[in-house]
Amino acid sequence: MAGGVDRARDAWDGVDLSPLVSLAQDELSRTLDAISEAKTLLMEPHLAGPLGLVADLAALRQRGVEKMLWMEEADPDTRPVPVHAPTRHLLFVCRPETRWAKTIAAHYAADVAASPEGQAHYVYTVAFVPHRTELCLHYLRERHLLPVVRVQDLCLEFTLHAPDVLSLEQPRAFADLFLHGDHTALFHASQALMTLQHMWGLFPRLVGKGDLANRLCDLLVRQRHEHLASEACAPLTSASQQFDALIVLDRTVDLVTPLCTQLTYLGLIDEVVGVEHGFLSVDAAWVGGHGAPRKVPVHGTEDALLEALRDDNFAVVGEKLHKIAQRLSHDYEGRHSANTVQELRAFVSRLGSLQTEHASLRLHTNMTEHLLPITQSERFHRVLGIQQNVMAGAPLAPQLQAIDELMDLGAPALDVLRLACLASYVNGGVKAAWLESFMTTVVHMYGYAYLPLLLALRRLRILYATPPAAPKGARVSTWAQVAKPLRLVDDDVDERHPRDISYVFSGVAPGSIRLVQSICQHERTLQALQQSEERPAAARIAGWHDVDEAILALPGATFDVMQVDEPPMAHENHRIATTVVFFVGGVTYAEIAALRLMSRQQRTRRFVIATTGMIRGNTLLQGLSDIALDA
Repeated sequence: MAGGVDRARDAWDGVDLSPLVSLAQDELSRTLDAISEAKTLLMEPHLAGPLGLVADLAALRQRGVEKMLWMEEADPDTRPVPVHAPTRHLLFVCRPETRWAKTIAAHYAADVAASPEGQAHYVYTVAFVPHRTELCLHYLRERHLLPVVRVQDLCLEFTLHAPDVLSLEQPRAFADLFLHGDHTALFHASQALMTLQHMWGLFPRLVGKGDLANRLCDLLVRQRHEHLASEACAPLTSASQQFDALIVLDRTVDLVTPLCTQLTYLGLIDEVVGVEHGFLSVDAAWVGGHGAPRKVPVHGTEDALLEALRDDNFAVVGEKLHKIAQRLSHDYEGRHSANTVQELRAFVSRLGSLQTEHASLRLHTNMTEHLLPITQSERFHRVLGIQQNVMAGAPLAPQLQAIDELMDLGAPALDVLRLACLASYVNGGVKAAWLESFMTTVVHMYGYAYLPLLLALRRLRILYATPPAAPKGARVSTWAQVAKPLRLVDDDVDERHPRDISYVFSGVAPGSIRLVQSICQHERTLQALQQSEERPAAARIAGWHDVDEAILALPGATFDVMQVDEPPMAHENHRIATTVVFFVGGVTYAEIAALRLMSRQQRTRRFVIATTGMIRGNTLLQGLSDIALDA
């Protein structure tokens, strides 16, 4: 497939993370095998994606699962209906949330009520992912269900989305952590990162920015000491020979990036169609089928064409698809020039791969045709224009007026809210009069369901009013002050042959990845790259040494912890070192694409992206409301 694109993607040559998949598969098998008889699996719908990345339906059947059903949250106003399952054993798989404990309790009560003997017909087991919590146990205990409901832990930690992408699949982590103050996701993150250290040795260095990033770092250090105090563990006493550092950023350090519209191919697909837990729902005709929409994986390397295009700016995707279509047509014509038996046999041996490429081309051609009218629409360009102006430091008043005009044109609520949040956050707030008028208009136009979200945004100081007594010059956020030292705006972006990460937003660099560049001294790499076409070796990780004071003033703690003496660096001994970048509160596909560009730009460093979950601007905002909001 590489022959059909202008720039072949380098095969992943960083740390092989596939053992994590085997670990998850073993954990799932252990949970299923704990019930030796046939069972019915009742699953929380949001776990279908993560489990689908670990095992398919055939693998579940091999472990005795006869039927799979979706859990439906119990409605307090509706009488619960008993489960109708073909097996006596029921296995519930869900997050440790009270709503699911209530659902299990409701099923049990309905089961007992439907029995003439007043006893449950089914045997109940619940596997909490990744661990039980005291809150759920308390709920079950209060209803006298612990003796009759067996509790297990299904310790699924990192899900492998791609050879270089790890996710805890907790899309609501941002709201839980930063709005509700629930730090459970931090605990799960620390355990998952400890697993990496158990398998590959200690991260020699922990570097990061943000209060919750610092909290995660503290948890890692403390858990390491606790493990060493209980038992000697060689991987926790020596530095990893594969990983050279763990960089941790919490989402509040850069809230600007997820508020902007992603312009990479996979990022734009996520914005418009929505990628959920590594899967994409598409029209059945796009994949040669009929009927209901089909689930298509966007993880791993199953689709070579997607792997080649996913990180490109969408502006060049159509041209690349056209070239691939021409090559495929030429390859198919090869059957007419096969004059000998050997030549015919060679063509037949390639026929399977050609058909696979053709199916992939059909899918992505249809997807591109679906995206094009949206990206060419006036509203899309209006949105991008406001984003670019805000990021470039243009006067605020015209941008707020443009946001009002978008509402008048009937733009979707979340599009409008993202722009308002961007304008407020970058400029250190907006005028109180405008904000009051804006909030009133949002509630009247889009409904009162958006009021909790507006209040949450104000509480988090994302969409908020500038204090009346604030001096005129104070209406500039710390983020706006780092725009110049971090080179957030790039007027000389090359979308076709990108040399700078700003290509992912067509001229605006993700601030989070600029921070990673600062920590990794990536500027040296860029300078060396400009002087030679050969990829230079990676510079030594410098942490926060010589970083501009304005950058250090960004929200949250700044830390740099040495766990052990640094091992020989990759650029010194020509071995490839892998740096893990963990995003607390979620990461976007645009940021992943930017880090992959950094990997391609240097010879001896690769980046693994790890996160609590994948996010986009809409899901970040939706997670801040307890009421379902339209995208």
